[in-house]
Order: sequence, then structure tokens, then C-alpha cells
Amino acid sequence: MDRTLTNQTPNLSSADPELHVRILAGHKAVLDQVDYFRANFGLTQSRWKGDGTRVTEVDETISVQLFSALEIQFPADDYCSEESVETPEPIPLKGEFAWILDPVDGTNNYAVGVPECGISLGLLRNGLPVYGFIYDYGRDNLLQGGPHFGAIEGDRPVHAAQSLVNEKLTFCMHFPIPVEELNALNEALQVWRIRCPGSAAVGLANVATGRLDGCLEFRAKPWDCAAGYAICEGAGARFRF
Repeated sequence: MDRTLTNQTPNLSSADPELHVRILAGHKAVLDQVDYFRANFGLTQSRWKGDGTRVTEVDETISVQLFSALEIQFPADDYCSEESVETPEPIPLKGEFAWILDPVDGTNNYAVGVPECGISLGLLRNGLPVYGFIYDYGRDNLLQGGPHFGAIEGDRPVHAAQSLVNEKLTFCMHFPIPVEELNALNEALQVWRIRCPGSAAVGLANVATGRLDGCLEFRAKPWDCAAGYAICEGAGARFRF
């Protein structure tokens, strides 16, 4: 397999200088972590956190290294990683730009050697996702994009599915699902074709590329979907909350 990722980005001519420089820096920061991510797939040590989620040494290392690289260029920006959040309370944003990172999205998969996992980095401006990067380990490529920029997978433009027919829908969904939501989903679960990749970022990547028709999440955190939200919007997908 060719393990070399493209350095291409979408057309960024519409980005102002402050956004443009951050997109290029985020692009490099993610690619700089890919070799380390690949080398430790299925091999890294892990432990269980108090909230019942798994964390690996790779989560913690990428979180520190990736943000350290960005903080040199953008010390006034806000930074939030799944591995740096210790409070359930909302974290107020102080700057115009904020970086939201899941260093290993799909940690359970990554730790045991299931390839649906990756690095997810979202860039927010005034609280809204404006650009995202998802390194998809299983496909060994970089998906990126945002509103006004479109979305590309590697060097290929991608678009969300548009012709949706209810009985033919293929949706991504993650479990467990809250009991109170099951009745509302009863009909859909009998009609839709359901996939559960175990990674919110990979699920949204598949929506952005049109491989899946949609994604339904009930317990997603900002780091799960910040990058995917921006990319999906760039690919023409719509969100409902």
C-alpha cells in the first residue's frame, strides 16, 4: 500500500489571511502525527477513565504534540482536546479561534486493532466550525474541508448524498441509544440499513463522501463532531439538532 498522504488542500482563495494560515497549520499538524498513529495501531497500552471511556498512550501523546505545535503559532487561540477536559461544565471560549481535537477517535477500535479510527481536528471561529481535518486510518487518507471551501478526500472532491429514498437509506448510528429514544426510532430501525463504525469521525467522513446517507448520534461530544461538522457542510450535508 502507498502510505504517502497528499499535501493538497481545497481552493482556499476565499479564506482571509487569519483563517488561511490556520488551515495550513492544522493540515501540517495532523499529517505530522500520522506516522506515529500508524506505528502504534493495535499495539499501544490503554486504560479506562473514570467516565468509562478508554484512553491510550497515543491519545495523550498526540494531544500534547499536536497542540504544542499549533500553540507556537497561535498562542491566543483556545485549545480543547478530549484528553485535556476534566470538567463536565462548558468551557468558555476566550479567543476568536478555537481548536477541538480528538487525538484518537474510535479509541476502542484503535486499541484492539479495528481499523475504523482516526485523528479528528476541528477549527472553530467565534464558536462555529469553519474547517475540519479527519485522518481516516482504515482508508489511510485525509479528509478535509469546510463551509465555502468544499471538501476533499486526498485530492478528490467529495459530496454528500442528495437523492435520499427512505427505504434505501444507509445510516451510521452508535450505541448505546437512550431508552427514551428507542420508540421514536422503532420504524426507522426496521427500514434503514444501519452501520456502526465505532468512530463518530469516520461515520461523518462517510457521510461527507456519500458512502453513507446520514449519521445519527445521541451522545456525541464536541471533539467527536467538530471536524466532521465543518467537512460535511463543505460537502453539502445538512445537520439537525
